[in-house]
Amino acid sequence: MEQSSTHRVEESAKHDAGKLESLNRKDRFGSQWKNQLVSWFGSPWDRRLAYAALQVPKIRHWESEFDKLTDFEILEISKKMKGRARGGESLDKMLPEAFGLASIACKRILGMRPFDVQLVAGAVIHGGALAELATGEGKTLVASLPAFLNGLAGKGVHVASVNDYLSRRDGEWLKPVYAALGMTTGILQQQMSDLDRQNAYKCDITYATASEYGFDFLRDRLKIADGKGAETPFWSPWLAGNATPASKFVQRGHHFALVDEADNIFIDEARTPLIISGQVRPATPEEQVVYLWADDLVQRMEAGQHFIFNPQLQKLELTALGKHLVRYSNPPSGPHGDALDKLHEAMEQAIQAHYRFKLNQHYLVDKNKIVIIDEFTGRRMPDRHWRDGLHQAVEAKEKIPVTHSDEHAAQITFQSYFRLYKKLGGMTGTALQNRMEIRRVYKIWVVCVPTNKPILRQLWPDKVYPNENAKFDAIVDEIQKLRTEGRSVLIGTRSVDKSEILSQKLHDAGLIHQVLNAKNHELEAKIIEQAGQLGRITIATNMAGRGTDIKPCKEVIAAGGLHVLGTERHESIRIDRQLAGRAGRQGDPGSAQFFLSLDDELLEGLGQGRQMKLKNLGISGTIREWNKYLSMFKLAQHRVERRHYLSRVDLLVHEKQRQEILKDLGADPYVD
Repeated sequence: MEQSSTHRVEESAKHDAGKLESLNRKDRFGSQWKNQLVSWFGSPWDRRLAYAALQVPKIRHWESEFDKLTDFEILEISKKMKGRARGGESLDKMLPEAFGLASIACKRILGMRPFDVQLVAGAVIHGGALAELATGEGKTLVASLPAFLNGLAGKGVHVASVNDYLSRRDGEWLKPVYAALGMTTGILQQQMSDLDRQNAYKCDITYATASEYGFDFLRDRLKIADGKGAETPFWSPWLAGNATPASKFVQRGHHFALVDEADNIFIDEARTPLIISGQVRPATPEEQVVYLWADDLVQRMEAGQHFIFNPQLQKLELTALGKHLVRYSNPPSGPHGDALDKLHEAMEQAIQAHYRFKLNQHYLVDKNKIVIIDEFTGRRMPDRHWRDGLHQAVEAKEKIPVTHSDEHAAQITFQSYFRLYKKLGGMTGTALQNRMEIRRVYKIWVVCVPTNKPILRQLWPDKVYPNENAKFDAIVDEIQKLRTEGRSVLIGTRSVDKSEILSQKLHDAGLIHQVLNAKNHELEAKIIEQAGQLGRITIATNMAGRGTDIKPCKEVIAAGGLHVLGTERHESIRIDRQLAGRAGRQGDPGSAQFFLSLDDELLEGLGQGRQMKLKNLGISGTIREWNKYLSMFKLAQHRVERRHYLSRVDLLVHEKQRQEILKDLGADPYVD
């Protein structure tokens, strides 16, 4: 019987491999006519790259001219350029001159002269595009060039990052450069007063997280809704009837945004709305009753009998038997007891809390509070709450005080917010495979910029193991081997829980190591900076958007450089590329490899039935050659990426429809 089951799974694997190849053939066939047009006229991204490259000789000419000037003369030249830009001269025509001036400032203040490819990337971003730059290519320095040029217009440049640490670090590092060019720099952080925020936005260049910009926008909208004062902000023409004094607003329009780690913000976070809710307070015993009742009842339910959860579609439904159990299990009554359909919703949220959301993967408990963990970066998100009772369901599950949150007052998605800017640019290490989606949503192209030095990173083939225990044992053996060779190792995990399991395995093997996850995120920069030292072993949850380069020491480089070991494939190939891209930076040697197992979470994308067959096959351990199932991981990743893409498209369509309806009614589309 085991042989029969094994045979069926093997046949299924062959079928899936054929299906994947069929999808690839369709993609190739559908793109043939496009390739013909590209061969005649060149692709839009190639044309932008070529135009940017043509600016380099002009920039170097101006750089050599400005290098003869004193610091005071550089400042005077910059002031004159401000006057020309604010007098209406085209910024495009001023690009070579401005970039040449900024290059001199970087050289004198930071001791760093931008490479030709960095100048090209800066020109690409100024042209309103997203530049894909490999890890370690100096994105922070690149940002200074278009930020300075667009800051000359005096309308404000917003540089958006993924977290407070990076925005503060980059802003403070470049502040002396901008000062030498006569530009002011503002840095926004959490818990700042409105006056401090206004002053930061009044600067020529402002650094902050993408969410800070979005929340400031929403807070300004709420001031309009309150009807304070008599003046309407210039960026909301359809709200002429609701007025607020301009002095009350913190933002001053949306001229140009430069987004760092743009794939994380434009793609990964696109489905996460920014929401300003009412005050969060402890729920009264009467308000908690539904959540506690649902949490108690869900523990008596059985999957497949009382409810059906489809991980492939992320869809959950109560069965007829489940609805019957809800109705006749003494549901809460009285003023805090909901109608039957609302009780069904509460039960579905409780089921989600128990079966979909996992402790130390999707959230952690800190000081009797639920802290959400960003599934794409592994970071804490302390200011975020799940909606529609899900947050309270998780609180009830973890037996901590249940909170009560008023209905949200204002909301916007990153998709909607960044589409407000007249001009949008950005940079990232991985966005190429989402090029067409970014073009459709944000109207900008992704342009792949060459590296300054050839990439020497080796991508070793994936290895498949029957189960997680066998995989972790193999990882420990591999790390011991690499360490004896003099390599440093960075291990990427998908969750806090897995990082701690692997940490215990390494501890048992006597291997000294560092762990970076949402529980000790304060030490992040220090841990990452030291990850390239001789014999260093570092375990880290998802490395996307970390923003800190790992610089291997000379001994490690001589031994082959940093080795990146992924313990699972992620739901997006971009995240895998981010992790692998930590090795082999700026022409250094390095290598990367992924270890997989048949009980990996990614295989949920194949459907629950097939996932369980593979998991049981791995437990049985009746096969020696497990790599034959590698195609199933690729298919699962393809399906999950497709599902997320359709979810983002659906979100965009609904958001646009909602905004258009509210605008037609003369209401604010962002305030509820």
